[in-house]
Amino acid sequence: MKIMEVPPRYPNFEQTAIKKFWDSLKEKKLLATKCSECGKIEFPPKIVCTSCYSDKMEWTELPKRGRIYSFTEMHVVPTGFKPPLTVAVVELENGVRLFSYVVNARFEELNVGDEVEIDFQEINWYDYKKHPYFVFRKI
Repeated sequence: MKIMEVPPRYPNFEQTAIKKFWDSLKEKKLLATKCSECGKIEFPPKIVCTSCYSDKMEWTELPKRGRIYSFTEMHVVPTGFKPPLTVAVVELENGVRLFSYVVNARFEELNVGDEVEIDFQEINWYDYKKHPYFVFRKI
């Protein structure tokens, strides 16, 4: 009987077109792609602009600070996390909005407009391994 190997459900980070994004997280940098044609910043990074469909994309580092645009508390959380988990959409200084976890404040301690900064820590990912990723810290 031959056993078939099942391909991983999620891509190997080393084999994606945005490998530079994953590598930058190890260096505590958060990168996005910026269209050389129309200037739109794409996050998560894309290989084609979603505004003008150009494939002329360049890497750009995102600012480290922003303000909470929206937030909530999750009671059913992904594997590897303990509920409750506070998550937020943050608008960075350049207008890009990101979604991630707030690690140093509970839901009751947050307000829309609170200033936060990006920090980096290892989290469990879908391949059940720890990978560096960005989180938010209330300032």
